[in-house]
Amino acid sequence: MGEPLPEPVRPMLAVAGPPPVGEGWAFEFKWDGVRAVVAVSGDAVRFTSRNGNDVTAGYPELVASLRSDRPLLLDGEIVAADAAGRPDFGLLQQRMHVRAPSERLIADVPVSLYLFDLLAEGERSLLHEPYDARRARLAELGLEDTPLVSVPPASTDLTGTQLLEIARGHGLEGIVAKRRNAPYEPGRRSPVWTKTALLTTQEVVLGGWSPGEGRRTSTLGSLLIGARDDEGLLRFLGHVGTGFTEEMLHALLERLEPLRRKDSPFDETVPREHARRARWVEPRLVGEVEYRTLTHDGRLRHAVWRGLRPDRDPEEIRIAFPPGAAPPPVTRTRAGAAAEARARTPPSAEPERSGRADRAATDDELAALDALDGKGSWRIAGRDVALTNLDKVLFPGRDGEPPVTKRELIRYQAVVAPYALPYLADRPVNLHRFPDGVDRPGFWQKEVPDHAPEWLRRWRNPDARPGESQVYAVVDSTAALVWTANHGAVELHPWTSALPDVRQPTWALIDIDPGPRNRFDDVLVLARLFRTALEHLDVDAAPKVTGQRGIQIWVPVEPGYTFADTRGWVEKLSRAVGRIVPELVSWEWYTDRRQGLARLDYTQNAINKTLVAPFSPRPRPGAPVSMPITWAELDDPDLRPDRWTLRTAPARLRDAGDPLAPLRGRPQRLPPL
Repeated sequence: MGEPLPEPVRPMLAVAGPPPVGEGWAFEFKWDGVRAVVAVSGDAVRFTSRNGNDVTAGYPELVASLRSDRPLLLDGEIVAADAAGRPDFGLLQQRMHVRAPSERLIADVPVSLYLFDLLAEGERSLLHEPYDARRARLAELGLEDTPLVSVPPASTDLTGTQLLEIARGHGLEGIVAKRRNAPYEPGRRSPVWTKTALLTTQEVVLGGWSPGEGRRTSTLGSLLIGARDDEGLLRFLGHVGTGFTEEMLHALLERLEPLRRKDSPFDETVPREHARRARWVEPRLVGEVEYRTLTHDGRLRHAVWRGLRPDRDPEEIRIAFPPGAAPPPVTRTRAGAAAEARARTPPSAEPERSGRADRAATDDELAALDALDGKGSWRIAGRDVALTNLDKVLFPGRDGEPPVTKRELIRYQAVVAPYALPYLADRPVNLHRFPDGVDRPGFWQKEVPDHAPEWLRRWRNPDARPGESQVYAVVDSTAALVWTANHGAVELHPWTSALPDVRQPTWALIDIDPGPRNRFDDVLVLARLFRTALEHLDVDAAPKVTGQRGIQIWVPVEPGYTFADTRGWVEKLSRAVGRIVPELVSWEWYTDRRQGLARLDYTQNAINKTLVAPFSPRPRPGAPVSMPITWAELDDPDLRPDRWTLRTAPARLRDAGDPLAPLRGRPQRLPPL
């Protein structure tokens, strides 16, 4: 029996960005595969996935291709190639979750192992050795003396821009730049590794959209896109749900609504997950997207919206499917109907946009608010709202700043309304009120008071029992948001289910709730582990700092899930993360039994159990707000859970927008765990 296999480590990760310039960098191609840490000793081999799972049984041909007289620990990528020899992640997915592939599957989807780092040899760890030394020793091992294993070269004489163009010419995913003198940092997303993904542009025809979360006509979740093949058939290329601003979403809906039709305009069957909630339109609008790759089944991967192309005729929009990347052939079963639909009279001009109830306050409206002497009626977004005690202090100042008044809270809510309302509209909202300021006890209010204005939207809970709240506020307009602020509602907690069916959640929530012993660095460790797990599962989600001490992660889900479904899924994922760092996490229900550790609280996935809404202030000095962030910002050394306040959040939104917005209303199926 040979020496035991080395213990795996979590792979080092790269930050996203443009190719770095200057000396001291090596550049590698980026392969569109799955990461694997490979342990070899004699004939024994173990493949460990990025999230720590043993996936050895899924790749028997790779196991048979590896052998070493000394124990080795290697970092690499498992790759499947299409008919043209390009890495194809969509093709690889047929192998990724099969533990015992058949001989036919192995033949139909052959895989290769690309090795790019050596982490240990014998009893010697190379983690602290510089990149150049690790790569040099890897090249000396001769592991690539088999057709299934290779050690792709790293370039030190070309610039990143030059290698990126080579990658583009070969249809590769991009490049990775690595500091030549840097050590290997297991589990860390480090700036000494920088990945640059190539995106290709494609003109597309708009064939429909999936409705977004919130008021029915206020936004959309994603566009359903296509292009014509060589035979003139309109093929479905997938969906695009990122790259939009709020203004784009409203403008697109105004263009799409007059084009509504009953059936799909595509000349092939659209997958059920897209078709079940689709709003179909005549294929008359052309847009442009960026995407990373075209999958073997003819879908654009990682598409990002660039904008409309009114200068292009939809009949001229074509896509050329390369060998190995084309959807199945179709027959033109609806050719006559499609031709007739395309010949219809063009739609009327865009309707004139009136003052929307969910818009931000104008400069004139804000000036009128500033002019009020302590109280008065303020006309905002077409409504008159009675305001009182405008100069009452609600939040003590922090860091030497002056305290925050009710007038500032009202102004803030009126300014951020277009960002905040999509998370509140069409949902019952629980209000956490602090009418005497956050340094005094507050209280929860669910029942709408009798003195609320008639125009405030209400929802009566048909399942409420005697003694429970019967009628909830539905905050769906700027004026309604201002009304809550005037009543000292500092925190807004919307339900995670929307009307009319409040038994079906639209979000699955992951709540990282730190204990007294946890530092924010501990919270970040947990959040990054969730990031890795969700990336591996190909689940779209976004984090949000709470404004207090923790981080929450919001995962959009398609209709049809129950709260038991989302709670069970989040619990499984959370327990998997917790097993990696048990020293940081407690699963005790009662706070006094947690020994000061964090709780990964999956129980918030229940009807009328809520978390604070995005952009809502928190009852703390300085009025910090709960702010959505990008995954990359978890690695920002300046990140704090209460970094943005009521005073600084509007500027953040103007500069960075809302990273959570592209996920609203996304019909996402949760993969099995």
